[in-house]
Amino acid sequence: MNILERAAPGAHAHITDFRQLPAYEDLLSTGSASLVEDGAARKLYVPQAKIMAVAVLRQSGRRFFLVSTEAELRSPVWYYLINRGKAMGLEFGGYATATEEVFQMLKYKDQLPQNEQRAAREDARMIRQIVADSSPLEWFRGMVQRCMELGASDIHLELRAPVAALRVRLDGIMRHVSGYPMQAVLDGISAAYTVLAEEHSRSEVAFNAGIPQAAMIPLQLASQKLTLRYQSHPAVGGLDVVIRILKASSPEQTRLLTLERLGFTPWQIDQLTNALGSAWGGVFIAGITGSGKTTTLNTLMARLTRGSTRKLVTIEDPVEYELPGVTHMSIQRRAEHDAGADPFHAAMLAFLRMDPDVGLFGEIRDQVSARMAMAAIQTGHKILSTVHATSSIGILSRLSSDGIGLKRQDLCSPEFISALVYQVLVPLNCPHCKRPAREVMAARELRVYEDAFGLDVDCMYCASDDGCSHCRKPGIDYGDQGRSGTAGVKVGAEVIVPDMHLLELLLANRDMEARRYWRSRQSKGFCDPDMDGKEAWGHVLYDISQGRVDPYYFDRLFGSATVLAESMNRS
Repeated sequence: MNILERAAPGAHAHITDFRQLPAYEDLLSTGSASLVEDGAARKLYVPQAKIMAVAVLRQSGRRFFLVSTEAELRSPVWYYLINRGKAMGLEFGGYATATEEVFQMLKYKDQLPQNEQRAAREDARMIRQIVADSSPLEWFRGMVQRCMELGASDIHLELRAPVAALRVRLDGIMRHVSGYPMQAVLDGISAAYTVLAEEHSRSEVAFNAGIPQAAMIPLQLASQKLTLRYQSHPAVGGLDVVIRILKASSPEQTRLLTLERLGFTPWQIDQLTNALGSAWGGVFIAGITGSGKTTTLNTLMARLTRGSTRKLVTIEDPVEYELPGVTHMSIQRRAEHDAGADPFHAAMLAFLRMDPDVGLFGEIRDQVSARMAMAAIQTGHKILSTVHATSSIGILSRLSSDGIGLKRQDLCSPEFISALVYQVLVPLNCPHCKRPAREVMAARELRVYEDAFGLDVDCMYCASDDGCSHCRKPGIDYGDQGRSGTAGVKVGAEVIVPDMHLLELLLANRDMEARRYWRSRQSKGFCDPDMDGKEAWGHVLYDISQGRVDPYYFDRLFGSATVLAESMNRS
């Protein structure tokens, strides 16, 4: 079913992507008066001022379809074109409104030459004209604004000639938004990278589509101040650009930073509260890119600000949350790898001289940041930081790897680690349209959750395929992939406060035994919020048992529930 068929009775469809247009043969409308009476190729004249606001599509079977902007809907020109089309003996096939990008693509496709020998020359000329009609920087700002309004966390531009696709990550899921002429997107990202990016953050002075590039781009949109983390990489047939949206927080937003809101269970919150209460040691948070590590890190720091008598300092690249009572140091890492000129290293040295009690280091990513964190902890400071690892116990393996280089005997001392956290983000079922799992899943699939994990399948729910007015966002192409009825995300986490036996196993490099020991501590079923001995997938199973999370997304995050159950039986 396409977007026109999905439109409610009495309502018109709003098209945000060129691909949503109904099938058509060519443009019946033109801004050239000389073509209006051109024999058999008669056209409908549209004033030049309206050419990017109203278009008539010639369809098969002597039908025509009218597309307009919202502003031109039912305008005099709109009615005139319908009447003129009927006067030409054509049948009116319907209408829809569309975005500016759709009109750009209509113009682009209409001007594409039919003669393939002339294609390259004419295509370049026509693209230059399209780009000249709009400011690349304004296009870039408008594109980011649009993604912000959708609630996206990441922007993905996938450039493959002649069209660039815009996709965003919503509720942790990739969704298609729109398509643009590829050259228009190249000019927009080139201008943003070369003109707007912070000078020392750019990996190269100017934009180059042929090599990987990175930069930090500050952007002011209306009243919202943003920092964009830009990364591009050549791909077969084109280029991919990924932009992480980092929003400057308001005091109201920081007040809402609580572990409860993120989705941690009471047991996990107690463990983290105790870990934060000690005067020294490190709280390390791991997870894949986009798993909310920085948000959890700042939520822990926000918890420390409440009635705190301690000096709190953060060193971040960049600062994402501004917390009252915290000294924030926004450090811009240089693209070139000159350790002697690394401002992050300099800030860490300054941190130790600022008489702090608690420090937040945005990420331990190399030997320099690892050694500084080690020095801070060993001199009696509490440190919070993130680490790239695939489990809580895997944090120790990462910190002791050749790339970071800390020694196990230092890491496994009782004073060094306060807590290890591994987390994922999982989409939440929309409470308004979620469906009982018995209506969606096969009986054999439900038996795995019932027999292997002890869940009550009557309490399990799945996201609806099409969503509803509460969760479906306008301007997003949900396609036919199903399970679209999601509304927000929550944390699924593993929280370990290590005891002496666990530290002894890790000190001896017996990581697999340490993992088995941790699992052996589980005494409560997966329907219980007690997370002792449970990994992140156990937390998500608990959310499934409460009807909050669709088992479909459990499989996407952790693999087949059947395979996981079999591996549990073997171990």
